[in-house]
Amino acid sequence: MLSRVFFVVLSLMLFAGLALAEGLPSGSVKTVQGEVFAERQGKVLPLVKGVRIFAEDLLVTGPDGSLGIVLRDNTIFSMGPNSRLSLDEFVFAPVEGDFSLLVSMIKGTFVYISGIIAKLSPESIHLETPVGVVAVRGTRFAAKISGK
Repeated sequence: MLSRVFFVVLSLMLFAGLALAEGLPSGSVKTVQGEVFAERQGKVLPLVKGVRIFAEDLLVTGPDGSLGIVLRDNTIFSMGPNSRLSLDEFVFAPVEGDFSLLVSMIKGTFVYISGIIAKLSPESIHLETPVGVVAVRGTRFAAKISGK
């Protein structure tokens, strides 16, 4: 009996350590088509449905690519071909009242549908483009950004 308890406690500690080392995921990939990848900590990772997305990920679609992600607060981003989006920061801790979403839409086509953060703390959302910041006043918008 004691060995089972020890094993369970050890397993939980290992799992918690792995979760802290990797960080809490911000969301996940829901749809993917064509060439789509993430740049994370200097590595290029191909994206497929179900893969977790993290703060500081750079999401990229190729000429035939499209991507749909859902963040933990139910915010949705869709990206068309030749798009680049940086998920610079994501904090969703409703119990603590701590919220933050900072996204840089670098180039391409995007659709944004707001989630819970926009309802609870709209001032915590910053959607940056090369020419300015989008203020979240509604629940959705589409953007086409030309760039490098």
